[in-house]
Amino acid sequence: MKEKDDLGSKALHKEKSLKNKYSAGSQMWFSEENAFDKNLRRSGCGVIALHDLAVYKGYIKPTKEREDYMEQVRKMKRGGMYIVPGLGIAPYYYPLLCDLYLIRHGVRLRVGWGHTARNQLRKKAADIKALLDKDYPVIFTAGPRIPFLFKDKVIPMYSQDLKPTKQTVKSHYMTVVGVVEDGDEIWIKAASWGYIYCMKLKDMVSYSKYAYPLTTRFYNIYEKKGRKSHGC
Repeated sequence: MKEKDDLGSKALHKEKSLKNKYSAGSQMWFSEENAFDKNLRRSGCGVIALHDLAVYKGYIKPTKEREDYMEQVRKMKRGGMYIVPGLGIAPYYYPLLCDLYLIRHGVRLRVGWGHTARNQLRKKAADIKALLDKDYPVIFTAGPRIPFLFKDKVIPMYSQDLKPTKQTVKSHYMTVVGVVEDGDEIWIKAASWGYIYCMKLKDMVSYSKYAYPLTTRFYNIYEKKGRKSHGC
């Protein structure tokens, strides 16, 4: 676990991250030329999150070429990570779908129900850091918003140096790779669309109030005991 403290003039800056560099893929690499890839491009973020987690933990061999990466993701979708066209994978069902896929392919990784993004920011940050400390990336979902009432609600995204960007997120799976505590502000570093972004934890909590109940959450990642396989 990498941890660094930078003493500033006013506040203590702390960061916890994974032990190794996290390589993030993107659903946007897929085209809309055929229905299969179009489904991945529009609603494949949950498959991307599981794929990249499996790569990081050594269950899938890393690729050097983008097309090889895309073929691995296609294989995962064909192998059981089913996506409802236009809707994606429901957050309620996601852990079960992931575990059924992983068990079917003899992989020891598991995706637990985890906890919601609601209040108690320090405790939530501590839970995430505990998983990062074990070198587990944490899959996060910004759940689908309640339509008509809160369709304009999003989570603002920032650059890695905590500068504002035009990017926002909603109804999306991504992977948490770090936690930054900058004074009283808690930031979550997450991989999405091939990049690393930062979000304020309090913004993620606020967003959860406008999404369907229990759908904005941090999933618990762990491994079952046994011999490590490479069948994913």
